Amino acid sequence: MTATALAVAATLFAWWFGTGAIFWLNGLPPRARRRSVAAASLLLLAALIGVAATAHETTIGAVYLSFACGLMVWAWVELTFLTGLITGPNRAPAPPGLSLAARFRLAVGAILWHELTILALTALVFALSWGGATMAGAWTMLLLWAMRTSTKLNIFLGVRNTYAGLLPEHMRYLASHFTAGRMNPLFPPAFAAALLAAVLLFAAAWSTAPVAATGYAILGTLAALGALEHAFLVLPVRSEALWSWSLGGRAARLPDEPSPPTSHRRTQIARAVAHTEAT
Repeated sequence: MTATALAVAATLFAWWFGTGAIFWLNGLPPRARRRSVAAASLLLLAALIGVAATAHETTIGAVYLSFACGLMVWAWVELTFLTGLITGPNRAPAPPGLSLAARFRLAVGAILWHELTILALTALVFALSWGGATMAGAWTMLLLWAMRTSTKLNIFLGVRNTYAGLLPEHMRYLASHFTAGRMNPLFPPAFAAALLAAVLLFAAAWSTAPVAATGYAILGTLAALGALEHAFLVLPVRSEALWSWSLGGRAARLPDEPSPPTSHRRTQIARAVAHTEAT
């Protein structure tokens, strides 16, 4: 029980602090952001080495280190995305009046390289630790990818809170792929799946030895946090206050969730797209 409680506390802190750190780094001036990406790339290499080094260890410390390494790999992916370094071939706003299939193709194009990078790094982390006793880093990557993919799909299909205001200025075109709405048909099964995963992982943690329990508790906490992040999408609350320390003055300037584009706004978007295609 103690091992489980400590794992829950450590994962909660890592989630809260790590998310805030990425927000803070992304709010730095352009030159400082480039330096932060360079530093994060060195940490990425260290994290991959750490994943391989802990794979055949059977201690609680190895589980925590493997998890931290997996989280560092994920942080590098998020940082390179939010800085605009790795996104996708489509960097234009989506024009109005498209079918769902056409909107989906454009949205995928906006994040394609980012998604392929996630899959490649997840596969690499699994390869580095496959067959080992400790694979917390690999399962962390896979679970975070599943939760984040579900979140992206829900924001695309329509939720109350899209958090478009958290996008940096150079990434605001992504907001044109978001849909504002109370809920969409994917949300209930996605939310239920996250809760079920959390319950099953915690049940495994409470019925096994401390080393394995630590790993299950870490993953269970991540699944529970994934469910919480899904809930924030549809509840009439905003979660930015959790990271106000990292957003600085940006927190006060965050806009309310935008209403559907007006005809004037749709015309502006269409002109922007036409200009992009012409150039």
